[in-house]
Amino acid sequence: MVNPKKYVAASICITLLFFQNSYGQNIDYARQIIDTLTSSHFGGRGAVNGGEKKAADFIVKQYKRMGLTPIGDDFFQPFNYSINTFPGELSVEVDGKILHAGTDYLVLPQSCKIQGEFQLIWYSESNIPTKKELKKLANRRFFENKFVVVDDLNSTTKKEEFETLKLNTVGASGIVLLEETKLTHRISTKLTDYVTLLVMRTALNSFSKTISVKIDQEFLPTYTSQNVIGKVTGVEYPDSIVVISAHYDHLGRMGKDVYFPGANDNASGVAMLLNLAYHYTHKDPPKKTMVFMAFGAEESGLVGSKYFTENPLFPLQHINFLINLDLMGTGIEGVQVVNGSVFQSQFDKLVEINEQEHYLPQIKTRGKAANSDHYWFSEKGVPAFFIYTLGGITAYHDVFDKSETLPLTKFEDCFRLIKDFVDDF
Repeated sequence: MVNPKKYVAASICITLLFFQNSYGQNIDYARQIIDTLTSSHFGGRGAVNGGEKKAADFIVKQYKRMGLTPIGDDFFQPFNYSINTFPGELSVEVDGKILHAGTDYLVLPQSCKIQGEFQLIWYSESNIPTKKELKKLANRRFFENKFVVVDDLNSTTKKEEFETLKLNTVGASGIVLLEETKLTHRISTKLTDYVTLLVMRTALNSFSKTISVKIDQEFLPTYTSQNVIGKVTGVEYPDSIVVISAHYDHLGRMGKDVYFPGANDNASGVAMLLNLAYHYTHKDPPKKTMVFMAFGAEESGLVGSKYFTENPLFPLQHINFLINLDLMGTGIEGVQVVNGSVFQSQFDKLVEINEQEHYLPQIKTRGKAANSDHYWFSEKGVPAFFIYTLGGITAYHDVFDKSETLPLTKFEDCFRLIKDFVDDF
């Protein structure tokens, strides 16, 4: 648990950095934002212990200090959706050896509550039954009260048989999937009636016989999240809008002791959004209205941005352009622009600015992709880019995406590039 005095001290430090800021971007302010949002107080900015709501409240405080105003009566746009969580006890032991959540294993997000000791059944390419044999075993309830280890990492055949086990159509109490390189987590809005564990191969002895599992799980069918939206009105064209967006949620907690900090994904994008908000409220009043959207529930399937496009607070056709920011913490290899090939003239302008100012080593383009919050806007006809940095650290959707290892290599140059691009509108 975070020390409340330390949290207050951090908030005061952020406030001082904010008011001492005398230029467009402030790398120290950005670092403090990322440090704060990735602290244990926010618990990975997920549904457990109100982590996401705490982050939303924190962002509102920053908006108010900058002088942003809400659209309507409130900075919040609330919405409901379902989410599966793991709020309490969590333990896994194999033949008496304790495995550690986050580094040795993950509970896949659709898993149910379970407690007990179970026999381990191992299947690899050399011994996996045929689909017909698996069906016969399932009919005889052979897999009840057992966990099946699916060892298909080096398999080139019998894909249908392995898929049958992974989908657990055989009725096992649990499935164990092996991972060679990296544990990558996600969120689920659905619930299964069995448990799936993703386990590092190095953490599991191939001769293991039993697994003891305790997983405290809670499914929330009407969890309330919120988008956090503020604006600065344009001095010449108030009805023309440029949107800067970034999602502030992350993967939350897995049990009482493990959480996913989400420094690069996406505390870094929030830090960039807030830096840009400060610039346009204090340094360079915009000609067009700037709207800053911090979306909730991006990790659950772009839920917050989809809700906004279906329940807009202003006509979507008033948006001249939207720039969605995610993974802004590196940049040694430049940036990638999703929708760059869709909105070619705007992409060409971005490249032109970069070539003139030498901000980034390269700007790469790709086409349409439903991989962040820009997607629902462009589906509604709003011109939109999703910009993210390239190179550097590989931490992503894991417990290692920490503030202290996030380099912010090209953060300031990305700020300048985005600012120049916005000003060109």
